[in-house]
Amino acid sequence: MLATLAFLTQSCDHKDLCYRNEHHTELEIKFDWSNAPDAQPRTMVVQLFRMDGSHYQRREFTSREGGKISIESGEYKILFHNGEMESVTERGNTFDDYLLATVPQPLLAPMGRGDLSTPPLPEGAENQPVRGVPASVWGGKCSYLQVQENVSGQSLILTPEAATVEYTVEVRNVENLSDLIDFSAALSGMSEGWSPANGQPTGEPVVMPLEMQRHTDEKMLLARFATFGHCPHGQEGKHMLTIYTSNQKYFHHDVTGQLHEAADPTHIHIVIDGLKIPSGGGGMSPDISGWDNIVETDIDMN
Repeated sequence: MLATLAFLTQSCDHKDLCYRNEHHTELEIKFDWSNAPDAQPRTMVVQLFRMDGSHYQRREFTSREGGKISIESGEYKILFHNGEMESVTERGNTFDDYLLATVPQPLLAPMGRGDLSTPPLPEGAENQPVRGVPASVWGGKCSYLQVQENVSGQSLILTPEAATVEYTVEVRNVENLSDLIDFSAALSGMSEGWSPANGQPTGEPVVMPLEMQRHTDEKMLLARFATFGHCPHGQEGKHMLTIYTSNQKYFHHDVTGQLHEAADPTHIHIVIDGLKIPSGGGGMSPDISGWDNIVETDIDMN
């Protein structure tokens, strides 16, 4: 038995594991923020694809300046954007179908009133899913990168640009505005996501819930938020702004013209001039779960 154990011990040849890959090369990736100097993302994501469009690797940098990676020599295409966004998710596994998309959200989430029944969606958007507003996104693409084997000092400069659009909703001259009533809104026909490959809004039209700030002294409701834009690429639809109150009233406003004809499509300002909140319990007959449609109007303040 001792002789057998001695033989087995001598015949086992232990070798250290080697993780070194001679075909990998160090590549420095730098981000040039000249087109978005005020952007301060927490992290930056680089998605590497092979030239046939299939996904190769995902890399994330903890600095907006970039960093170094080890990569196989070869040819690549790249998509890039900021990361660590709870309100935005990454979808798709090829260069062409990769997109950043908004995530589902309850219609009254911005109001913080989960005890209320679900109100009707904006008029004409009954079949659109509800998605939250995205965080600000910056990104872009690199259509061709060649990483050479055993060549030191290789680097790539990527220039992010704004992918999201700034929106402001201003509801002026609100009658009976009270600190006892909470408000939120929803905007229909908005783009679900953004494609870094073609730099266009993409996905399906969605309804986006909005947080409305109450300015009682000025008799005004105000919302500021980011979107991927109105109307996904190749589509053009109607946009309804619906305002909801915590006493279960809602108000439809057609703002299609204000979006489609905006003087600055990167900073869209929606204005509703005149809104009367019922002071008592009156109103029209409830149509869905106790919600009253008080006003249906087509106000287009250009």
